[in-house]
Amino acid sequence: MSRVDTAAWTTVAAFAFPLLLAAAMPIRALRPLTTALAPWAALPALLLAVGLRGRATVDWASAVFGMQLGAQGMVAQAFLLFTACLWLAAGLFARAYMAEDPHRPRFWLFFLATSSGNIGLVLARDVATFYLFYALMTFAAYGMVVHDRTEAALRAGRVYLVMALAGEMLLLMAFFLIAGADINVGLEDVPRVVAASAHRELLGALVLVGFGVKAGAILLHMWLPLAHPVAPTPASAVLSGAIIKAGLLGWLRFLPLGEVALPAHGAACVVAGASAAFYGVALGLTQRDPKTILAYSSISQMGFMTAAIGVGLSNPAVVPSVVAAIVFYATHHAVAKGALFLGTGVARATGSGWPGRLVTLGLLWPALDISGAPLSSGALAKISLKSVVEEASWGTTPLPWLLSVGAVASTVLMIHFLHRTIPRSTEPGAPGAGLWVPWASLLVLDLVLLARPPVTPEDAALLLHADKIWGAAWPVIVGVVVAAGVGVLRRRGARLRVRVPPGDLLYLVDAALPRLERAVLAAREAWISAPLRKGRALQASIARVSDRLLQAAEKVEVDLAAFRTIGLLFLFGILVLAAQLLSTSMGGR
Repeated sequence: MSRVDTAAWTTVAAFAFPLLLAAAMPIRALRPLTTALAPWAALPALLLAVGLRGRATVDWASAVFGMQLGAQGMVAQAFLLFTACLWLAAGLFARAYMAEDPHRPRFWLFFLATSSGNIGLVLARDVATFYLFYALMTFAAYGMVVHDRTEAALRAGRVYLVMALAGEMLLLMAFFLIAGADINVGLEDVPRVVAASAHRELLGALVLVGFGVKAGAILLHMWLPLAHPVAPTPASAVLSGAIIKAGLLGWLRFLPLGEVALPAHGAACVVAGASAAFYGVALGLTQRDPKTILAYSSISQMGFMTAAIGVGLSNPAVVPSVVAAIVFYATHHAVAKGALFLGTGVARATGSGWPGRLVTLGLLWPALDISGAPLSSGALAKISLKSVVEEASWGTTPLPWLLSVGAVASTVLMIHFLHRTIPRSTEPGAPGAGLWVPWASLLVLDLVLLARPPVTPEDAALLLHADKIWGAAWPVIVGVVVAAGVGVLRRRGARLRVRVPPGDLLYLVDAALPRLERAVLAAREAWISAPLRKGRALQASIARVSDRLLQAAEKVEVDLAAFRTIGLLFLFGILVLAAQLLSTSMGGR
């Protein structure tokens, strides 16, 4: 078999292997085999990403709308790499984490189906295939969110599903407008088609909002802090590390980046992204659950990438640099956030002594990554992002300054996360290899990402420049000082605790719903019920008048009938009288 054939079969296996395992999971006789293979379901995707990327495409013209798959291009290869790594690490972690769960077959079914959809949409090369896998991922992920069947999990699932369906409807509208009279469109043609469309402003808005739900964009983010704490830890890792990146990938695939400028959309993205960067931190600091804190951190970090999308929409000339910076930032965030989420599960299983200290160090490294500390992949990601901002002539705006202040805020939030997470149990204990090996693999991957970053050597060399080191260091230093100051105030008795329920804006919506319901009922009363009652009263009046008219008509008819009888009698009398007169007259002669 040639390498091209091997690559083609591996491309198919990347999404088909987890999907087949999910389909076989309900069969009791096959369950021991499928359960044993389930943790390794993402291995074909990882092999494709590491050794066979770009070597083959799969084109199934006989499928309903045609199906095109492949991992060509920097975007697909990078997304496939971190997506496969996260799903493999989460799967291996879940093998130990879910070992005592009586409902683990159900968990594996949804876990495998979601991974198939996630991997498939990365490999998709046409609109129909992308949407097929995107929908599979969306609806299968619901099963992971509600796995525990608690009241909180079911509520989070409802919110997730409602918001996901709203996003899906917007995306379907966009996809139909893009396809037009064609049955299907290749993804490489989509930016050009959108740019040439008479509805490009509408398409841009539909794509931004539709994928913004999955990406956790501000005002569309409410499902994230509800879903993360209730989902099992391995599911939370892929939700934040890989699944929300599907929204980012959708923006990269379906927006007219590099084809035409959409300045209004770009400005909206920059404002929304900058707002999310600080909003996520502010709300995260009010939380106590480590996974909820990480969810708000993801909202904040996705804000930086949203702002970068806005820069690209405003200036098509810098799109290649924008895309490269976004891809590296997404890769760094996926690996670091996946390690932090799995680390919360490891920390809960860890006691005192050297295991606790080791876990603390393991949590500290990706936390520094998220903060953008010097000589970390996070620092390199933020350097790339700032370079793009300066190249796009946004350097004279507050945006570069906001990126630095955002790093200060991220540092404070990561310190808060560590304070809530690091092991404090006085009982000795160490996590089993089934937990710490997958977690450690992501930490190693983060070091590999730093050693061999997917950027040019010139950009990588910037990491060692003195001004760049200081530019990355001072926000972290300021963040540590701020966090230390807050800690001192708390120890002195200052009441600085503010609690905002996870889902934040959703609770405002819940509070407004009764008033909205009353307003709707009042409007219905004023515009529908009252006119209907008036209509029914008018109908009754008309019926009464009709009855009276009918009765009058009947009376008239009776009267007329009587009048005709009298007339006939009167006429008969006249005729009799006339006959008598005539006979008298003739007798007189």
